[in-house]
Amino acid sequence: MSTPRSRILIVDDDVATIRLIAEALAPDYEVIIATNAEEGLEQAKCTEPQLILLDVLMPQINGFALCRKLKSDEQTRKIPVVFVTGLAEVSDQARGFEIGAVDYITKPIEVPLLRARVKAHIRLYLQNLQLESLAATDSLTGLSNRRKFDESLTHEIERCQRSQSELALIMIDIDDFKAYNDTYGHGKGDDCLVTVANVLKNSARRGTDLCCRLGGEEFAIILGETDRVGAMSLGESIISKFRDLQIEHVSASSHPYLTVSIGVSVMDLRSALRNRVEGRELVDKADEALYRAKSMGRNRVEFTPLNFPMVKKIS
Repeated sequence: MSTPRSRILIVDDDVATIRLIAEALAPDYEVIIATNAEEGLEQAKCTEPQLILLDVLMPQINGFALCRKLKSDEQTRKIPVVFVTGLAEVSDQARGFEIGAVDYITKPIEVPLLRARVKAHIRLYLQNLQLESLAATDSLTGLSNRRKFDESLTHEIERCQRSQSELALIMIDIDDFKAYNDTYGHGKGDDCLVTVANVLKNSARRGTDLCCRLGGEEFAIILGETDRVGAMSLGESIISKFRDLQIEHVSASSHPYLTVSIGVSVMDLRSALRNRVEGRELVDKADEALYRAKSMGRNRVEFTPLNFPMVKKIS
């Protein structure tokens, strides 16, 4: 199976320049073309290129302004931008770097130099993505770690506020996990953690769902645009899957097989009066529900709502 080619977005209103760059890069990269800033911004969001080659002198919105937009948008801010322009003044080059560009190539374009710089910037970008992924991943289970959970919860709150939707959080804890480790050994305990992670990944399958290992035997799933019914249904499904697995646990306090307890909470952001909503509030409510599930015998799902004062609609 061949490796997908890196995508490069060219944003330039000059046909001759577009042709020159595209012909130079097309043998090694997937080339996407935009002829103005608005189209460039749209293509950057839709295609998620690994590099943007951007002209400065364009009608209506120039390249400097577009670069600012790209760097202020969460979806595109990490994409490296290289200015390719006829503006050769040092002040212009300095301005380009100040607003976030990683390089500045002046016209006329030297094709071998262009290829070398493009290759170097894409390699560095992909290496940085890999490092970020490793830093945000739990090494045992492959799930997102606590750091990624905290970042993603903040972003999901902001996204659900913009879309005026609900945000659900599921907290999962393996029942009597210390006793499991004591009985079967830490190697089997690690196998158990991996099994739990796989069940969660196979249960929360939407692209926006995020499964995390928070630490020890505690896991979480962030569910954007999900209401109580949807979150509780997923929680019950996870409980059912562990019942079906029938993983032996002779030291469990209430069941002869491995079980999990689940706490669910939902944050309704459709009409919340407050502009600033903290993820900690949702975590606390889901933890409260998880504690109740534990105290009521384990192997169950409990729910605690997170309520905000609502905006009163004037008819």
